[in-house]
Amino acid sequence: MKFLSTLLIAISFFVFPVNGLLAQPAAVTPLVLPLKKSVISFEWQGDSVLSKWEAHAAMVIPVKLKDCPRTFYMQFDLGAPSSLFYKNKLDAIRAKYPGAIPLIDKGSRISAYHFWVDGTPVLAHEILVKQFDSSVIDWKEGREIIGTIGADLIDHRGVALDYPGKKIHILPTVSRELKQKRSFSNFTYVNNSVLLPAIINGKETLLFFDTGSSMFELLTNKVTCLQLATTGAKPAQHQVKSWDRTLTANTYASSASINIANTKLSLQSVTYIEGSSTSQVERMLKAGIGGMTGNKLFLHHVLILDTKNQQFAMLPSLKKSDLK
Repeated sequence: MKFLSTLLIAISFFVFPVNGLLAQPAAVTPLVLPLKKSVISFEWQGDSVLSKWEAHAAMVIPVKLKDCPRTFYMQFDLGAPSSLFYKNKLDAIRAKYPGAIPLIDKGSRISAYHFWVDGTPVLAHEILVKQFDSSVIDWKEGREIIGTIGADLIDHRGVALDYPGKKIHILPTVSRELKQKRSFSNFTYVNNSVLLPAIINGKETLLFFDTGSSMFELLTNKVTCLQLATTGAKPAQHQVKSWDRTLTANTYASSASINIANTKLSLQSVTYIEGSSTSQVERMLKAGIGGMTGNKLFLHHVLILDTKNQQFAMLPSLKKSDLK
C-alpha cells in the first residue's frame, strides 16, 4: 500500500511550504496520556519504491480499540499536526464491532474517544476522521493501518525516538539532569511542526522533520539537490501524489554530509520535487526552511525532542539512566 503521509502530507508541505505552518491554525488539543513516562514500540512497514524494496517506508504503532479484539496500526507522523482516523477503516470496523467506534459528528470528528497505543491508554478530546480511500478491513490477515498518530502525541512533552531500539519514549518533561549530561540545542516548534537547525553546504538552515516521510533522506530545492548530488549521478525518478496533483521526485546518489545538533550525518541520497511552484519554493527559502528530512537520516541515532522548551539532542544510543 502507499502511505498517506509519505506520499501526500510530506509532499504537500514541500509544495505548499509556508501555508499552514507560519499561519495561525485552529488550536490542536494534545492527546491525554498517563502522567508517568510511556514507552511505545513501533514497527517498520516496508513498501516497493522504484521496483526496490524499501524496508523503512513507514513507522507504524499497534493500537487497540474498545470492544474489538483485533490489533490495528496507525502511522506515526510528526508531519501531521494532529492525529486522525481513516473513515473507510472505521466504517468497516463499526460494521463488525458496533461498540468499538462511536458515531462521527457533522464536523467529521469523534469526541472524548479512548483507545490504546501499544498498551498506553490515550484520550482524544476530539479526533479528526477523514476519508482516505475505499478500502475496507481484511479480517483474515494483514497489517491494517487505520489512521495517523500526529504531533499532538508529543505536544508540550518530551519524546525520545530510539530508532535502533524501535521505541518511542514519551516523557512528561525532559529532566534537567539529562540536559546537564547531554548537549542540547535549540529548535523551532511552531503550530505543532518541528523545524530542526542544520548546516548544509556550510549554510545554516532549517529542516522540517517529518516521521511520516521515510522515503527521502533529504528533500530540498533543485539547486541545493544538484550541489549535493554525486558528480555525474543520474536521477531516479518516480511519480508521487500531492492530493490532486501528480509530481515527479528526482533522487540522486550523494556522498555529501549535513550537520545537525553538532553531529555530522552522511547522505546516501538527496531529492527534489519537479512540478512545485518556483514562488512557493522561494517563500520557503525566505522563511529559512531549506527542506525536509524524515526517519532515514536518523536510523542509527536517538533523537530527543523537548517541545515545551524547544530543545533537542541527538545521541548514538540510549541509556536507562538518561530517561530517569
